[in-house]
Amino acid sequence: MSTIARLRPKAPEAATPIHSERPKVLFLDDEDRILNALAALFRYKYQVFTATTGEQALAILRQCHVHVVVSDQRMPLMTGVEFLRQAKEVSPHTVRILLTGFSDLSAIIDSVNDGEVYRFLNKPWGNQEIQAVIADALAIGLDLERVVADDPVRPAAPPELSVAAAGDRPAVLMLHDKRETFDRIRPLLNDAHPFVYARTLDECLDALQREHVGVVVSDLQVGRHDASELLKVLKQEHPQILTIVLADSADADHVIELINQAKIFRYVLAPCKPQKLKFFIDSALTQFQRYRTSPGLLRQQKAHIASSAPASRTQSLIRDRLRSLRTLFARPAAAHR
Repeated sequence: MSTIARLRPKAPEAATPIHSERPKVLFLDDEDRILNALAALFRYKYQVFTATTGEQALAILRQCHVHVVVSDQRMPLMTGVEFLRQAKEVSPHTVRILLTGFSDLSAIIDSVNDGEVYRFLNKPWGNQEIQAVIADALAIGLDLERVVADDPVRPAAPPELSVAAAGDRPAVLMLHDKRETFDRIRPLLNDAHPFVYARTLDECLDALQREHVGVVVSDLQVGRHDASELLKVLKQEHPQILTIVLADSADADHVIELINQAKIFRYVLAPCKPQKLKFFIDSALTQFQRYRTSPGLLRQQKAHIASSAPASRTQSLIRDRLRSLRTLFARPAAAHR
């Protein structure tokens, strides 16, 4: 199939009027058989575009607004992460999903740090799973399109300027059992934002109830406790709070779980340069201010809730504490579910 043909919807959408209101989804993969299978699964419900290279896919995104893009990772000319990084610049309100058959840890971490993916899907996929994920992503993409049309997002001011204008100072909260990690980064942060330290989960929950927290920087193992459950429940109850993981190690499946269920903003492996962590914190504060300006954008922070097992006692206790959390948003969770 020619490049020009790939810039058009696959049949039967070829006969669809240009101003079709059908949701648009773009699939990028270097294998025709994968594209054909995906197009066959979705073309009767959505307006489907396909591309075999990142450049073709970027051309489509420049040509029309696509609600969801699903990209393979391993491609010869441009990896999925490289494409999603550029796609975020070309079409920031297109929901991005990474699809791959390989547990490439570096690529998975880059997908959240550079591509800010909404979901991570594995090959081979289950039809019901991928249909549910894309339906959810398209609903969010359509909502974002309406939000941007009704209230275009202006470029965010630097965090210190936005805070000064609003009279609020969202805090940065670090959950880590090594105080020296906190002490290394503290001198680099802007004084406009309180930087709070918590050594335990209880101290973290206390700080969340006491402070107006905009960003949480957390290790995954705090003492003998797994902080992952806190990050998952925090995102479900207060999606406006952005989380940065600072961990000594990483497991591919666990990172994917955190991308899908905790919507982590960044994943950083220790030891890392303090300036790099500062950059990620500043980026998170800027994004937090953007959500305050346009709360409708929080729709893209919707996390997947695993339904395979009932909530643990720890999860229930965390959820009860977080539901009483003070926030800079009027209705942080309920309004965006």
